[in-house]
Amino acid sequence: ADKKTLTKFSSGFTLEMDDFEADGVISRYDSESWNVYFDSPSQIAGVELDFKDDDVTASYKGLAFSVPQAALPSKALILEFIEAVEDVEENDDIKGSKNDGKVEVNGETDGEPYCISFNEDGSLAEFRMENMAGSITFREFTDVVQTTVTTTTIPVLSVTTVETGESET
Repeated sequence: ADKKTLTKFSSGFTLEMDDFEADGVISRYDSESWNVYFDSPSQIAGVELDFKDDDVTASYKGLAFSVPQAALPSKALILEFIEAVEDVEENDDIKGSKNDGKVEVNGETDGEPYCISFNEDGSLAEFRMENMAGSITFREFTDVVQTTVTTTTIPVLSVTTVETGESET
């Protein structure tokens, strides 16, 4: 796998755990700086999770809040994925095996085994953690990371007062 593809990227994903499934976009901006946007299911659609160093913040349309209960299993699997990618990216000696046209890299986070699969072009294909009965499948992988900047313009209200003099007759 070409580690260069892990430095910065965006990819669509489908996350599956037991009977739960979520879709969205995951982006890596830099080492330990990630963003996950959920498109579905409806309970978490529009929710963004920002991972910076060891902090995780959740937001919806710019409003920050604690991570929703429905997103907690996803957050746990995504944290394991982030840790695995950070480990692979920092490792100079990546060893993988070919399987069905993909390169599989096996490792451990917190003593639990994982498998990251890469397509032949070095893009992410899948992340699996058996102990969590979960997987993340990637699509539309790109090393061009788009950031969204929202600008809100608040008009300034200008009030001019004019004193008028009235004469009494």
